[in-house]
Amino acid sequence: MLMRYYFLGICGISMRSLAVFLRHNGDEVAGCDVSPTDLEFFKERQIEVEQKFSKKRIESADVVVYSSAIGENDRGLRYAKSLGKKMIVRGALLGEIASGYQKVVAVAGAHGKTTTTALIYNILKPYNPTLHLGGVLVEEKKPYVLGDKEYFVTEACEYHNNFLYLKPYVAVVTNIEKEHMDFFKTFENEKNAFQKFKDGAQFVVEGDGGYEAKNIRHVNQKLCFDVWLEKEKIISLKMKIVEEVNAQNALFALRTCKLLGLSDEEIKNGLESFEGVQKRFESVVSPIFEKVIVDYAHHPTEIRNTIMTAKKLYKKVFFIFQPHTFSRTKGLFCEFVEVFKEEKNLAIFKTFPAREKRKAGVSGKSLAKILGCNYFNNVNKLVKFLIENLKGYALVFMGAGNLPKILESKNIIKNS
Repeated sequence: MLMRYYFLGICGISMRSLAVFLRHNGDEVAGCDVSPTDLEFFKERQIEVEQKFSKKRIESADVVVYSSAIGENDRGLRYAKSLGKKMIVRGALLGEIASGYQKVVAVAGAHGKTTTTALIYNILKPYNPTLHLGGVLVEEKKPYVLGDKEYFVTEACEYHNNFLYLKPYVAVVTNIEKEHMDFFKTFENEKNAFQKFKDGAQFVVEGDGGYEAKNIRHVNQKLCFDVWLEKEKIISLKMKIVEEVNAQNALFALRTCKLLGLSDEEIKNGLESFEGVQKRFESVVSPIFEKVIVDYAHHPTEIRNTIMTAKKLYKKVFFIFQPHTFSRTKGLFCEFVEVFKEEKNLAIFKTFPAREKRKAGVSGKSLAKILGCNYFNNVNKLVKFLIENLKGYALVFMGAGNLPKILESKNIIKNS
């Protein structure tokens, strides 16, 4: 039976994909978002989006969908509850949709899950898999792919235990580090959640499994390495993506697809043809600066990897970091200081709050003060500083916030 769905926060990257899946199934879908974006995208798919929630649409909806980022005091959420509407959180809806596929491959982890998910999809591409991703594929220019019913490849988010709604055929865990402490409270709680995620899967891919990436190098600014299984070299790869950490991500993808029965040749072709994910060490065009990299790194471990790769590729490099959420900055403050303490070529841009208010933690200004680096809360002042001081430098913008969007709106970068 076809249903009417109403999405609160529909423009989020996962929410929009789920809305498209439902619309593709023939369901009626509409939604609202306080910061509506890509309205043409929704219009083409006959999904009506508005800035303020519609009482009329909520009243007529069979199901109201909301994300974990929607606060309990959200007016649309409260109105739907007051009507006794059937409510479903984003993660639960993802689990329901995924259950309609024969083999669900779910990738979780503190770092690398977006790229690993996309790599697995790219290897499986000849088999027409369906994809749900927390980033935008460079080649397809979207965060989802509608495919057949055999494979459902999805990024699995641990925030608010959303990944526990999935029942994977294969669960991939890239790594576990202290993250989302505003929800988990303790690292032990987070590790327990990951264990439940693994316990719910038929097969689990984690650790190294005896595989190793050797002879890691860059050739013409592309990542090259050999894959060894114990004492035997099984494959040599020349990938289009750059960061060395992607050698490990590629091993997770390789092991997953071997478990699914794919050949070494299929795996090699899928890995080497992969174009990447936007904002994952993505080189973007700028009418002002010669070399600009946009990277999603927002955790100290990710930042360390980005800095390492950039310094190997460019003689002169300057880093601009936008912290993501006050609580993360507070919870990992010492780790941020440690990863940046030796970096002289650094500026901090104002914190992206996401779902939070200032009282949730500390801001990027506090981090900049401890580090003794420049701090900017205005993009025009930041750009003026970069133009006046950093000609000839490669600029690397790091963070999961809105700085790339701001730079794009000011025509400072393109195609980010």
